[in-house]
Amino acid sequence: MNNDFTSTYEYTVEQKPEGKFRLMKLAFLSLYIIYPLVFMAILFIIQIFQLFALVIVTEWMLVYFTWKYVKPEYEYSVTSGRVTFSVIRGKRSRKEMLNFAIKECLQIAPATDGEWIAKLEAYDPEIVYSAVSSTESPDKYYAAFENAEGKRCVFYFEATEKMLKLCRNYNSSHTVITKVRY
Repeated sequence: MNNDFTSTYEYTVEQKPEGKFRLMKLAFLSLYIIYPLVFMAILFIIQIFQLFALVIVTEWMLVYFTWKYVKPEYEYSVTSGRVTFSVIRGKRSRKEMLNFAIKECLQIAPATDGEWIAKLEAYDPEIVYSAVSSTESPDKYYAAFENAEGKRCVFYFEATEKMLKLCRNYNSSHTVITKVRY
């Protein structure tokens, strides 16, 4: 096993269709069915049959530009003790959401254990970032820290053995290690 902590570590998870993502998926599917029917009905009523070809083109554009919001991927990477969290939409666009140092974390602990969840609730974060595939993930961890503006933040992530080792290496006094799947 490579114990070089200066190399970059990356981990990516896909959002499972639950909660608001399931609702968005159903809403977009409904839109994809209703939109061409309404467009064709309007064209039929005003009797411009030549524009029926536009229905296919505009439907394709609608799907291309909206479907990427239904199933995002979350990626976090660690380079020299700094965590960078990005959201990848449709495997095309990447947006960096967060960047913080592991050594500045006040607590890195499992978000599945009642004791640590109580400590997180007492911390009362103002800003929440999530890089977990499901709210019910058995490897869900959190990192509590303050951002540059002094706001209390929490970053939820799916922990792996390598990530926990990196956290312990950069912030051993505030990292809680448990058994994880990967």
